[in-house]
Amino acid sequence: MKVQHIQVLVAIAEHGSLRAAAKALGKSQPGLTQALRQAEDDLGLPIFVRTSRGVVLTDIGERVLLRARTITSEINRLDEEVNQLRGELTGAVHVCVSPFAAARIMPRAIAAFRKTHPKIDVHLSSGLFPGALKPLREGATDLVIGPAPPPDMIREIAVEYLMEGPIHIITASESPLLAARSLRDLEQAQWIMIGGPGGPGDIFRKPFEDHGFNPPHATTTSESYYGALSLIESLGAVCTFPALLLGDVQKTWRIARIPIRETIEPLRISMMTRAGHPLTPAADALAMCIRRRVTSL
Repeated sequence: MKVQHIQVLVAIAEHGSLRAAAKALGKSQPGLTQALRQAEDDLGLPIFVRTSRGVVLTDIGERVLLRARTITSEINRLDEEVNQLRGELTGAVHVCVSPFAAARIMPRAIAAFRKTHPKIDVHLSSGLFPGALKPLREGATDLVIGPAPPPDMIREIAVEYLMEGPIHIITASESPLLAARSLRDLEQAQWIMIGGPGGPGDIFRKPFEDHGFNPPHATTTSESYYGALSLIESLGAVCTFPALLLGDVQKTWRIARIPIRETIEPLRISMMTRAGHPLTPAADALAMCIRRRVTSL
């Protein structure tokens, strides 16, 4: 399959129709249709199903698209890397960050990066594992900065440990749960989990299991730190939270730490990249700025 065909497949999948993809690529619709037909002939299988509303990927097409996106990302990175090696410091670095990394690591890291790479665009997105790992594997993201995933999630991913920080359990500043001194006192509390199941928010169960208590059930999940804080403040719910961010959020939210006596395993922040795929010079420079920032925390 030709590289041009791969780029066509990605464009059609992203835009949902041949007409929209042709417009985005600056090509004619008949030319795009022919390229798609040639790609499907090369594979010997249909990639899209035509519908009245556009095109939909087949099951095989979904698998092809995963590889196609990785290939197009590598082609784009190759162009950027060659230009950067020539001294043309242009291009972009895509970074997915956890809320902690966004608040405490990236501002100063980007400020330092800007001094030497003023023309490189930095695109930040927010996410936690497992969701943050998919675009990293596909090549859409250069770096992921956040809690380290468990070993069974790091296939094709290189993990570099950066730092760790204590975890607190928090609730509303007027909640009666502030009188709790043990995890056992919080077994029946209304828990909020930040992020989805299988992500770092799930850590709230482990301390209970480690100390022989009944792990609670999270009655509410929130993809947003701000959404979780609002619920904690208004409902008197409880949640695990990075200690290094607590002082910042207490300036805005009526939130307090519950002083339990049991120890909670600290949060491990790591930098994740695709294993076996070198970073572009610009992404490597930003990674170095991130490492330097972490040493000052």
